[in-house]
Amino acid sequence: MIQKEIVDLIEQYDTIIIHHHIQPDPDCIGSALGLKYILQASYPEKRVYAVGKHNEKTRFLGELDEVHDDVYNDALGIIVDVGDKHRVEDQRVFHAKQLIKIDHHPMTQPIADLEWVNTSFAAVTEMIIDLVVHNQDRLMLTTEAARVLYAGLLTDSGRFYYENVSERTLHHGALVYAFPFDKQELYKHIYYKSIEELKFTGFVQTHFTLTEHGVGYMKVNQEILNRFNLHPDDAADMVNILSNIKEVYLWIFFVEYDGFIRVEFRSRGPVVNTLAKKFNGGGHRFASGAIIQSWDEVEAIIDVANQACIAYFEELGE
Repeated sequence: MIQKEIVDLIEQYDTIIIHHHIQPDPDCIGSALGLKYILQASYPEKRVYAVGKHNEKTRFLGELDEVHDDVYNDALGIIVDVGDKHRVEDQRVFHAKQLIKIDHHPMTQPIADLEWVNTSFAAVTEMIIDLVVHNQDRLMLTTEAARVLYAGLLTDSGRFYYENVSERTLHHGALVYAFPFDKQELYKHIYYKSIEELKFTGFVQTHFTLTEHGVGYMKVNQEILNRFNLHPDDAADMVNILSNIKEVYLWIFFVEYDGFIRVEFRSRGPVVNTLAKKFNGGGHRFASGAIIQSWDEVEAIIDVANQACIAYFEELGE
C-alpha cells in the first residue's frame, strides 16, 4: 500500500522537511504540523521540520520552522495539500534529495518521486490520520498531533457537513477527537467572530451581486476592508457567507491584497476547479482559488462562471 511505501521512504532519511501551499488554511497547516509531531514522536532521532508561513487564521495551530538552504541537500521533502508546483509556498523543497506528495486535490501534474493523491479524502489531515492507521506498528499519534489534525479535518469537511465526508472521515475524526485536547479552545480560534466580522457578513448579504444564471459574487476592495477593519485573509475565508442562499449556485469572492486580487470559488453544483485553472488557479471540484493581478479580469471570471452555470442547468434539463 502507498501508506507503507511512504513510511518506508521516511525511515531512510535523518532529515525531513514538510512544506505546504501558499495562503494556508487549517487543513494545510494541520497536516504539515500533524505529520511533523507524529514523526518526531515516532522517530525521536530524526530532525523533522515544518516550513512556511502562517496567516492570522492558522497561527494558533503552532509554530513553523526556519531552515537553512543547506539542510535540503540530504533531506527528504514532503509536500502536503498542494496540487500544483507553483502553489508550493516555499520552492526550496524541490532541492531536497527526494520528494513525497500527499494531497486530496485532483492530480494536475506529477511533482514528486512518490505521490499519494486521493480525492476521496475530505482533507489531507484525514490522509495523515490514515497513514497512522495503516502503520500503527511504526507511527505514533500524540495529543499535540491530534489537536491540529482535528482542526484541519473539521474545517475542510465543513464540520463534517460537505459531500466529501465519508464513514472513514467520521471514524478518523473520532480517533483524534478521543485525545484530551481542549475542544472549546480550538472552536474559539476557528469559529468565533468579531463584531466587525459580523457587520461584514451583513454587508455582504445586502451588497453582493447575483447574475441571472445563479452566480453570486462580491468584490471586496481595500475601502471595504478598511471600513470593517479586516485583513484580506479574514475576508477571503468568509466566502461561504453566500453558501446558503437558495438562488445562488456558484459564488465568488474577489478580495484585494497589496498587489493582487485573490479569487475564491465555491459551488453547490457547477464544477469550479476547471474555472480556476483558466486563471492559473486550482483546487477541488466545488472549492477552488486563483490569483489575478487586476480588477479588469473580474468580468472575464464572472462570464466563465455564468457559462458554467448555464452548462450545469442544461445537464439537469432545466
